[in-house]
Amino acid sequence: MLLVKLGGSVITFKEKPLSPNFKAIKDLSRVLASVQMPAVFVHGGGSFGHYWSVKYKMHTKPDGYDLHGISIVHESMIALNEIIVNSLIKEGANPYAIMPSMFTNGFRPITSKIEELRTIAKGGIIPITFGDVVHVNSRNYSIFSGDALMTILAKRLMPTKTIFLVNVDGLYKDPKTREIIREINNATYKSIEFSKMLTDVTGGMSRKIREAFKIAASGIDVLLVNGLKPQRILDAIGGIDFDGTIIRGIKKKGG
Repeated sequence: MLLVKLGGSVITFKEKPLSPNFKAIKDLSRVLASVQMPAVFVHGGGSFGHYWSVKYKMHTKPDGYDLHGISIVHESMIALNEIIVNSLIKEGANPYAIMPSMFTNGFRPITSKIEELRTIAKGGIIPITFGDVVHVNSRNYSIFSGDALMTILAKRLMPTKTIFLVNVDGLYKDPKTREIIREINNATYKSIEFSKMLTDVTGGMSRKIREAFKIAASGIDVLLVNGLKPQRILDAIGGIDFDGTIIRGIKKKGG
């Protein structure tokens, strides 16, 4: 099974509110529609969900956020999801939009519902979900990032490949030199200077890497690939040596 996160910085122009990157979405749709294995997709909010969540001061910490803002953030994510789903359909894929609230209760995964995603994927349909604003308890809501969704899905679906599509060539040792870290593991994780990386409302690259390491802790390799370069995506999916960063899954003792 393949688990792929379409980063918000790839599918939208994050510097311009509510602006889809139609070319990138089309290119991604063409590549992902060619995948010949069960797959589940997750996408971020980019200049849709992130824009509104910042405007209404909404974060990943549960709180009694502005009710109108909750509606707007949620609706913006549905709108972006519709653009991506329609693009995949045009390329011959069979996507099926699923809100995160259908397989989670607040931040807690509903295991039986996640297993349904596996069943759907094995049947030839591609479940596609997204970061969203979710009800946590009482009057409290929170942003549930697409990166966090990747972790709960990966730990239960145990995909053969987990890929984060980003707008850079991989994880940089230092953004100033743009030298790529080709492979990282538990031993090298602490040497990464997250403070040098720009962040957005859901933690940006720093949060993405931390979630990727949670996934790797389950023994799953995680790949960071430039989503704006289609051939690299094909190489990563096909098991060909690719330009990007791989975070090795941690092998359990005795496993």
